Amino acid sequence: MKLVGVECWADMYFFGRMLNNKSLIRKESGDDAVIDGVNIRSKGSFSIGIVDIDKNKKIPIAFTKIHENENTQIFKHTTNCQFLILIGPRQFEHWINGYLLVNNSSVEHFGFSSFVDFMKSSKSLKPERDERFKNLIDFVIENFNNEENHILKLKKQLEYIIEAKYNFDIAIFLEI
Repeated sequence: MKLVGVECWADMYFFGRMLNNKSLIRKESGDDAVIDGVNIRSKGSFSIGIVDIDKNKKIPIAFTKIHENENTQIFKHTTNCQFLILIGPRQFEHWINGYLLVNNSSVEHFGFSSFVDFMKSSKSLKPERDERFKNLIDFVIENFNNEENHILKLKKQLEYIIEAKYNFDIAIFLEI
């Protein structure tokens, strides 16, 4: 069951790997489609959407912010078990690059000529076919569990939300 909507192929590949279950992830046709998928098309059923922080996202008024740090904002529907997660500081690529920088690495270490080259690769139809992109994501997946960081925190939060579903408890969530 595809519970987590994402806006691009790179997100689909990454979050499928991060959660060890690619079948949980569905690729939508952009950020508005992800938000509508959670807010409207899920018809009150359990659903999660992950979008970039970039631009001024129109978060529906029925959603309340329950968590925020410099890399992530998480909103929950006031009555339903529906969640919208914004990652950044701008886009998925900046979110990943932030992890690399904290770990004294860069996109250049994986064969990209620049951050722009990395972004171009991630925007392709199947970014995981680019060995540089795949190797970079492999590095992140293999290492983010080694210390506290924004990717590990979001993984723990997502795992709790998915496991708890309709039994979601904000007090437990805030302890993560």
